[in-house]
Amino acid sequence: ILDFFATRVNVISNKKPSRSDTARLQSKIPFQTFREILNKITRDIYSIGILNVAPEDLPNHPEKVAISTGNDELIEKIDYFHNIKSLDGTILQKLREYMADEAEVKAGYEIISKIIHPNLFYMEKETNERIKQAVARVPIAKGTVLEKEKIIDSHEKITKEHIQKLRSLAQAKAERGGQTGGWTAVFSFLGKLLMVVVGLSFIVIYLYSLRRSIFEDPKKLLMIAISILLVLFIGNFISKFSLSEFLIPVAICAMLLTIFFDTQVAFMGTISLAVLLAGLRGNEFSITLITLVVGSVSILSVRKVRSRSWLFKSFLWVSTGYIVAIGTLELLRYSNFEEISHSLFYGLINGFLSPILAYGLMVIFEYTFDMTTDATLLELSDLNKPLLRQLAIRAPGTYHHSILVGSLAEAAAEAVGANSLLARVGAYYHDIGKMEKPEYFVENQVNIKNPHEKLSPSMSCLILVSHVKRGLEIAQEYGLPKEIQAFISEHHGTNLISYFYNKALEMNDGKEVQENDFRYPGPKPQSKETGIVMLADAVEAACRTLKDPSVSRLRGMVSSIIDDRFKKCELDESPLTLRDLNQIQEAFLTILTGIFHGRIEYPDQEQKEVTEEPARPAPAEKKKAAEVTNGKSS
Repeated sequence: ILDFFATRVNVISNKKPSRSDTARLQSKIPFQTFREILNKITRDIYSIGILNVAPEDLPNHPEKVAISTGNDELIEKIDYFHNIKSLDGTILQKLREYMADEAEVKAGYEIISKIIHPNLFYMEKETNERIKQAVARVPIAKGTVLEKEKIIDSHEKITKEHIQKLRSLAQAKAERGGQTGGWTAVFSFLGKLLMVVVGLSFIVIYLYSLRRSIFEDPKKLLMIAISILLVLFIGNFISKFSLSEFLIPVAICAMLLTIFFDTQVAFMGTISLAVLLAGLRGNEFSITLITLVVGSVSILSVRKVRSRSWLFKSFLWVSTGYIVAIGTLELLRYSNFEEISHSLFYGLINGFLSPILAYGLMVIFEYTFDMTTDATLLELSDLNKPLLRQLAIRAPGTYHHSILVGSLAEAAAEAVGANSLLARVGAYYHDIGKMEKPEYFVENQVNIKNPHEKLSPSMSCLILVSHVKRGLEIAQEYGLPKEIQAFISEHHGTNLISYFYNKALEMNDGKEVQENDFRYPGPKPQSKETGIVMLADAVEAACRTLKDPSVSRLRGMVSSIIDDRFKKCELDESPLTLRDLNQIQEAFLTILTGIFHGRIEYPDQEQKEVTEEPARPAPAEKKKAAEVTNGKSS
């Protein structure tokens, strides 16, 4: 700045400058002109006005402001005025319009910025007072409905105005009831309470009457409650912002309850949700229909999860449900094409997002509530799992036996409506405890001497029984779900190891032998799936002892084993019925017939079999072999 004024003094005093000064001063303007430019810029800025606050700092971010000049007011757009934040940029812009030299611009900026100040001041108190007055002038009602005036007639198309009038009527009645107090307010509260009770009664009564195991489990009840409350919370949020009812993700609850429980629990939960949502949205019929239609379709989409592609199938199923529900409602409302298009758009968005949200919540609930889903069972059914690979290497006979038991159990579970995937996976892991001492179990005794011949009956019994305890320990080490661990502990029930029990009686010369010492510790099967695996385990082991497994012999063997387990009350604690047992028998026969199917004999096959066939055991030895098989691999 000093250098700038020094050059101007040289010009005013007519001092003859040097050649270098002459070249430097050719681009300069006279000081008088410079002063006039600064005065003009200052007057221009002041003439428009400078606000002492930025527009974004004002309440409600107004587009216009009122400029008070004594008794008069001028309404102008706020962008017209300069403000304290934009003032520096305005000064520089105007200086560059008149001056080309950057030193002159900087000098002018330093001078103007020191002398120019805001001349329009924000009156906060006055503004807040006017805002209050404006709010007070806004009418509470935008229309009037006279006494006994008809709001809507029968067969008349319902419009948004009709709905608004009806809601206003309900709100007015509620307000008048609250003002009068007394019994009116109590009745209103009781009505809301009864609506909640009626909505929850469907799922609660069903669980108490038919699914007592779920009703008595706090964790499962909490999971059901969270699934319903989550949708209600989202529905309430959408209602408060007056968004479309088609954005409420009603499919989430139905899908979660189906995945973690079954279709019956999910459907009863959907009914309860439909009633509660209808009450939440002012007794709307539309949300009830949407919940029932979309919820039912969602249940069908995940009723049997057998691959990870269930997520993509759910997109199609849920979207189809929304299309059906929206089409029904909009046609009843005589909606135009544009309204139907908007509704379908919301429904398709929901149909895409709901399965994704359900999948994410499924993972969270699975770990939080320690529950097993079909998705987890699918992972455990992979035969390349480290635990199953160890079983195949260390106990190949047991591994092959477990695979066959899995096939039998899966077919039987399908026949009686049980969880076939759970039955198959449980069968794969039910004998993992045999990995510790595989040579003591007959299915693994290939070209080796039976080690039980050197042991006492009681010691052999302890070894056989220990595979259950050791299996549970291995399952816990590998983090197998408790549903799979149940197969390990329950697949023998409290069966008697009859071969070694009879052998102990013979060795004790008729002295008393405690029968409980030769029984498995149990418990007995507690579910359909574990009961099926118990039967499949015994059937597969017994059928391997048949020399000529014809269909009639297989049927007789299967029938006798199922009858034996039934008479010994091993199935008393499982929900299997007599009809189920008959269906299980037929399912077993179908699989066994395929396993032991006949083969075509070639011309030299008979001679070869006679040459290579080893000496057959005597009848007594055959009986003994069958008993050992039943005692050790069942």
